[in-house]
Amino acid sequence: MNESFKWRTATMMRALFSGVSGLANNQLKMDVIANNIANINTIGFKTSRISFSEELSQLIGSAQQNTSGGMQNAVMVGLGVRTGSIERDFSQGILQATGKNTDLGIAGDGFFVLNDGLRQLFTRAGNFHFDGNGRLVAANGSTIQGWTADQNGEVPQTAPLGNIVVDSTLLSPAIATRNISIGGNLDATADPVQEQWTASRTFTTTGGVSALATTELNALEQTTTPLVAGDTIEIAGTNFDGTPVTATFTYGAGNDGTTIQDLMNILDAAFTSTVALNNGKIELTDINFGESQTTITLSEGTSNTGSITLPGFINTATGFEPKTSTSIEVFDSLGAKHTLNVTFTKTPNTREWSFEIKLTGDEVITEGSTGTIAFASDGSLETITYSNGESLLLFDPNNGAAVMSVNLDFENQTGFSSITQFAGVSSVLLPFQDGQSQGHLSSFAIDTSGKILGTFTNGRSRVIAQLAIAKINNPEGLLPVGDNTYMSSASTGLPFIGKAGEDISASILSGTVEASNVDLAAEFVEMIIAQRAFQANSRVITVSDQILSEVTQLKR
Repeated sequence: MNESFKWRTATMMRALFSGVSGLANNQLKMDVIANNIANINTIGFKTSRISFSEELSQLIGSAQQNTSGGMQNAVMVGLGVRTGSIERDFSQGILQATGKNTDLGIAGDGFFVLNDGLRQLFTRAGNFHFDGNGRLVAANGSTIQGWTADQNGEVPQTAPLGNIVVDSTLLSPAIATRNISIGGNLDATADPVQEQWTASRTFTTTGGVSALATTELNALEQTTTPLVAGDTIEIAGTNFDGTPVTATFTYGAGNDGTTIQDLMNILDAAFTSTVALNNGKIELTDINFGESQTTITLSEGTSNTGSITLPGFINTATGFEPKTSTSIEVFDSLGAKHTLNVTFTKTPNTREWSFEIKLTGDEVITEGSTGTIAFASDGSLETITYSNGESLLLFDPNNGAAVMSVNLDFENQTGFSSITQFAGVSSVLLPFQDGQSQGHLSSFAIDTSGKILGTFTNGRSRVIAQLAIAKINNPEGLLPVGDNTYMSSASTGLPFIGKAGEDISASILSGTVEASNVDLAAEFVEMIIAQRAFQANSRVITVSDQILSEVTQLKR
């Protein structure tokens, strides 16, 4: 057999081996496609693709240059195909809503960080839950990693990476109220009114002329029998605050006097009111503003010789004291509630209101229960003045808790105080106080930065922990280790562990999971291509076999 025949026979063998490599590698392509389709509903699954490259090439003829300078290329024949790479596509999958707050999906770069007790793992599958120990775990039991917040809800920058744990017995401690915010408006047009009582009849002299203060009582038309020394006028009633009043006017120059003015002097001394004569009528005006309990009755002494018809008194001006009240619950160091009422009352000063603080229980206020607030001409708060030079509200809760020191906060906001005085309805609120009772963890939520926000039965909320996110420089280099998890390899580089939205461009969406990013239509197309490639390589083997068969029969 000559050398040319041997060479051509060897080429048939090359064709066979190339066909076999085509079959093997396209079978591997089918394996990749099958795995993609099998995981089309796997949470967080990332599709894979296979890339082929040419196997070795055999040199048949070398490149040459002839004597005339012409050049001839080398002659080479390929020896088949091999798998160049199988790569994962880590593009974003669709986030599907589940409604379960421990289901988490990542929108953007990064992986959740897990620990299976032996090694650090990474995943995009966020179907998590809390185990019996309060640890946030993946479906395979690996614990989710992150940072634990302190009692103030802050995540320290130097906090070590560890298991995410939410203890169902977590408490929010009691905190005594130290500040109360006050806001609203006090009516600038409100004016206080003093209550007034006026005699029902006029004192007159002969001819019906209204008497003067200097008019003698015996000169009045109402005196039917002249009074004599020792006759009395009995005075009874109540003061502004309801305290009873009793007094006696004794007629006579050597006694209390003989004129209307002398009678008014006794009235003025008996009542906390000013007394005047207006067109012959005696008037009592309270020195205090607002509603009054003042009453007055005049009557003749039972042993009088003389006789005088005395007037009754009617309320001719009802007292009005513009005021508005509001209340808020505050807390002591034991977490006990105390209802605090603040009442603002308009004073005669145009731009001034007084305030009074009361507590509804057995508390004892020692300082700061009263004071005044003054406003500037533009309606903004000008000064706050506590009575007796005090500066804070101090009271003893009277239940074993520490004495409370509370600041009424009228802090300036955007150029104006939080309480103003403009024309309009008075409405004052106490929108905020910084104390709290003890609370138990009632629920939690996870925000887009991975912070777990606990809500407590006392209405407070704070950060409990924060999930970590890992940024991988070369995610295609991650090694799948099952259960939708990966581990780093020599080609991934060191992972960067950070926080979503701060260190890493990603958001964590609670109540969602990331679906597989497998494109079923594309996989079917690739399946057809792999099938046709497999068939074509089968034909190469068939034809090569037929040619070899013909060669073996040449001697016939």
